[in-house]
Amino acid sequence: MKTKILGILAVAIALAASAFTTPKASTGHTNYKWFNITDGIAVDATAPQADASYFGDGTMPPSGGQSCSGSANQCVSGFLPSQVNGSDQLINNSQAPAQQPSTQD
Repeated sequence: MKTKILGILAVAIALAASAFTTPKASTGHTNYKWFNITDGIAVDATAPQADASYFGDGTMPPSGGQSCSGSANQCVSGFLPSQVNGSDQLINNSQAPAQQPSTQD
């Protein structure tokens, strides 16, 4: 019985201590690898390597690039660094964009 009470007490102390710890501050900004996407790749679809041209890095898409207007297909899409290889190419043909700020028809 004593060991159960000590165990419960230890859990209660751990929960109480964690309630007063400060969470790590979040920067709120993710650095993406931005790609121009060839016409015809639907929004939220995976982008084939051959249809994605590296455009730059940043929390926001670089200015310039291709003209984007419409809403049916990807135009400029952001991918996480883990989705891109060291040669700034998508690692395979099954990478879905993390961000799609610009679309086209």
